[in-house]
Amino acid sequence: MTDLVRTRDTIRATVLGSEDYRVVLRPARRALEWSCTCPLGEEGTFCKHAVAAGLAWLARGGKGGDDLAGLRAHLESESKESLIELLAEQAASDPELRARLEAAALRRGPPQDIKAMKATVNDAFAVRGFAGHHHMRALFARADGVVHLLRELLRNKRTADAAELAGHALRRGIAAYERTDDSGGGFGEVLHRLAALHLETCRAAKPEPEAFGKDLLELQLLDQWGFFKLEDYAPLLGKKGLARYRALAEAAWKKVPALGPGAKRDYQSGHSIIAGIMEALARHTGDVDALVRVQSRDLSFPYHFVKIAEILAKAGRHGEALAWAERGRKAFPRDLDPRLVDFLAGAYHREKRDDEAVALAWEYFTRRPDLEAYKRLQRNAGRAKAWQTWREKALSHLRAELTHPDRNRGLWHTGAGHTLLVEIFLHEGDSDAALAEAKAGGCTGGAWMQLARAREKDHPQDAAAIYRNLIDGSVNQTNNRAYDEAAALAGKIKALMQRAGETEEFVEWLGALREKHKAKRNFMKRIEGI
Repeated sequence: MTDLVRTRDTIRATVLGSEDYRVVLRPARRALEWSCTCPLGEEGTFCKHAVAAGLAWLARGGKGGDDLAGLRAHLESESKESLIELLAEQAASDPELRARLEAAALRRGPPQDIKAMKATVNDAFAVRGFAGHHHMRALFARADGVVHLLRELLRNKRTADAAELAGHALRRGIAAYERTDDSGGGFGEVLHRLAALHLETCRAAKPEPEAFGKDLLELQLLDQWGFFKLEDYAPLLGKKGLARYRALAEAAWKKVPALGPGAKRDYQSGHSIIAGIMEALARHTGDVDALVRVQSRDLSFPYHFVKIAEILAKAGRHGEALAWAERGRKAFPRDLDPRLVDFLAGAYHREKRDDEAVALAWEYFTRRPDLEAYKRLQRNAGRAKAWQTWREKALSHLRAELTHPDRNRGLWHTGAGHTLLVEIFLHEGDSDAALAEAKAGGCTGGAWMQLARAREKDHPQDAAAIYRNLIDGSVNQTNNRAYDEAAALAGKIKALMQRAGETEEFVEWLGALREKHKAKRNFMKRIEGI
């Protein structure tokens, strides 16, 4: 902890962590406002750095006051010129202060020269190399100044300048965004505000449609985050602007190679951006065939066939939709995408081809047996009024896989032991069968936990026994969150054992738990009142 300073209404401190974090506390009558420059603090969490600052303040007596009173008195005696020089000198070595002062200067009034304003924007979004988290506050402040500049231009009715500068700011902002750590999302929010201002300024300026069509497309080709939507700008483009926009988009689209099944996409090629633009154009005109043509340029994944099938089905063209889905199935014989399976099965049911739908669901289940695959088989066999037969077949298949010498070949992803059978019986509401499977072959901790919850109401003794077997796993994680979970579990065990008439057994068990984990002081504190 360094630099704990009380001012007239705040407590400010620099707390040492993985880097230096600045904390501000604002005590009120019955509340405390705070901020911290760490990632958690910027998300609104009362972080450990704020706690440390608060404890340090309380250690000093927790009283108000102003540690800067003497400094204020000195500054009041200084001349305006010396204060300006002092601030300027400090701003030269403090990027965040410089950004705040530059933003404040912009609020006082925009320059008259558009060239000078663009230079200001360039400086605001300047990023050298990669901007890590600790550089973002200064960048936010400078970007916020650009937002104020644009609003000031609008207020002064300089709509053409505002529209031109908003476009320029977005180009620079998007370029900077690619080289920042915006894990907190703050810079993205600023860019969304700029995009909203761009739309507002363009509506006010009413730019020449054809030139605007070219400018808009150029902006969109930089945008992989969806800051611009064609439907918002279409009224400004009109017929001529939209025609220009479309011609340029189609020219760019022709340069993008088609991708067949299994082809590797170059994610740096901009394929997804221009594809999104072409899709928006097709949707804007309601042209289903154009939309299908756009989607069919990239058939590198099974789901892309599903997207085309869904477009055609929504348009009532069910035969074509089924044909596309079957093409996808044929193109990827070893890759059963569950979304493709679901679409095909639904289409088969629609065509009264129930046996084909069930056969497809069965193939998926045998390839990737898990609870969701079982539910999929249940849905489809149920629609074919044959669920009981297929249920018995599915359970027999799973038991055969469990006894196979090379068990890992098919059930490797279902969890330990009889986990999948436990999950299936719990899904079906049969906790007796689930418990029998768990005892016979074991299961994952998560499945045991589900089983315990299912047994709580009618079989508290069983539930308590399961929880007792699980609690050590939480305690042995040796962190406070795990201790909280284990303490809550101990409380639940107490209630269940009391319901089961095992109060004395609970006291004995709790004593043994305390003895076993007595070295874990934080856990001991959490179970003191149990």
